[in-house]
Amino acid sequence: MPEAYKSAQQDDTTGVIHTRDLDLEWAEAPWDTAVFGFPVLQITRIDVRGPAADAAVSAFEVVRDRLGAGLVSCRLAHDRLKESMLLEAHGFRFIEMVYQPELDDLQIRKLDPESGLSVARAEQVQLPLLLDIAGSAFRNERFHMDPRMDPALGDQRYRNWVMSSLNHPRQRLYALNDGDRLVAFFVTEMLPDGTCYWHLNAVAPQVQGQGYGRRAWLAMLHQAREAGARRVRTCIVARNHRVLNLYARLGFRFPPPMMTFHWVRERP
Repeated sequence: MPEAYKSAQQDDTTGVIHTRDLDLEWAEAPWDTAVFGFPVLQITRIDVRGPAADAAVSAFEVVRDRLGAGLVSCRLAHDRLKESMLLEAHGFRFIEMVYQPELDDLQIRKLDPESGLSVARAEQVQLPLLLDIAGSAFRNERFHMDPRMDPALGDQRYRNWVMSSLNHPRQRLYALNDGDRLVAFFVTEMLPDGTCYWHLNAVAPQVQGQGYGRRAWLAMLHQAREAGARRVRTCIVARNHRVLNLYARLGFRFPPPMMTFHWVRERP
């Protein structure tokens, strides 16, 4: 057992391991626990500092197994190879590389004219259509790409996210319409530093390939500027190359990427 281990809660859903060789922190992802039906944990910090880090991970594995966690995820900077190799030695598998595109100087940046789409806070009456989009538009994300997981659970995860954002204290759900036709949605949050963070966005599958992506993204850039945002930031998986190209065409810059790993409990 490491020389220093602290659980922040009696049920161990949040905890810290601190040794000379390893710092590791974790927390439950309750929104994912609700979808999957078993505890889902996130490693929120991991720092390998010495050769005994491998042995120190065992304390976390004891807690993980005691909780009955079925999934543990961890996101690392692209150059944290000591940490990624440690995770892989303990059953984690690389799932994706993600980028966090950012558009700065939004208030003074020249944007193309608005796209003709209307942008408004979503209303309860629109929720069934929005949930249909959320449950069918996402195919490149980690919950759909990990072959050990049921993609239907990923669909439910995004439906739950959209549903919760309708009355969320900080996140905002926007519906984008072309006339009377709902074509896209965005879940956004204005951060204290003036960043408008785009948490989740999608074009309705039935209108994809018709130019609505660029029109919707441009409309939301104008919305963010009108709301006083200084910049826009988001997160996108590298395999979604079509949308990566869209961000590049709109002038977003791409900081260094991050890696995502999953540990999934084997089922009998």
